[in-house]
Amino acid sequence: MNKVALNLQKQIADEIYKPGDILPNAAELAVSFKVSDIEVSRAISELIYEGIIERVPDNKDLARVSKSKLLGTIKGNHSFTREAKKMGKEPGVNILTFETRLVWPSVKERLQLDDNDEVIIMERLMLADDEPMALEFSYMPAKFYPGVTREMFESKGEGQSSFKVMQEKFGLKSEKAIDEVTVASLEKREADLLNMDEGVPVLVRFRVTISNTGIPIKGSRAIYKFKAGYELPI
Repeated sequence: MNKVALNLQKQIADEIYKPGDILPNAAELAVSFKVSDIEVSRAISELIYEGIIERVPDNKDLARVSKSKLLGTIKGNHSFTREAKKMGKEPGVNILTFETRLVWPSVKERLQLDDNDEVIIMERLMLADDEPMALEFSYMPAKFYPGVTREMFESKGEGQSSFKVMQEKFGLKSEKAIDEVTVASLEKREADLLNMDEGVPVLVRFRVTISNTGIPIKGSRAIYKFKAGYELPI
């Protein structure tokens, strides 16, 4: 990391620039640090790849301090509820959709279902201290969740954890998960829900949760506002 990047990082850490603040443009930074425009450009790129700053969507010549926050390290079946608690924040949830539909091809294949199987669709806005942090779409094979209701996932604290509900209410113990990740531009509805800008690139993860008996018991598509660390065996 070059000296300009290190100096900018320190200024951000010292809250000279706070989350959401737009940084001076490249020419102004070059004058301020008495360096070339090339060095400033390299510094900005480094800090973007580090997740410390991000481009301003409607003006690609400007950058701002990232609003995203690091929330835990993902190990196996990552629980948003548990990670929020570890940070001293109160987890919350706002269920936007809860309905049952006939399975469609992409979910059918991932969850190893038949053509006439139904899935319960639950869309949840995940909160930490009432701040929107993630948007998750869950796809649960209806045959594994008899009598399931949205109220089961609306409890306070750890009671709202889908993993906790799956195990305690339906005896479905999760053992591992298979992830697919892709990058997408945030659409207006999702941007409004997460208090983000439309068009911002986001990481989208589709996860299939596998039970201790080797059966897919849940699919979930998640858009995370926060940054998440991954811990993997080498």
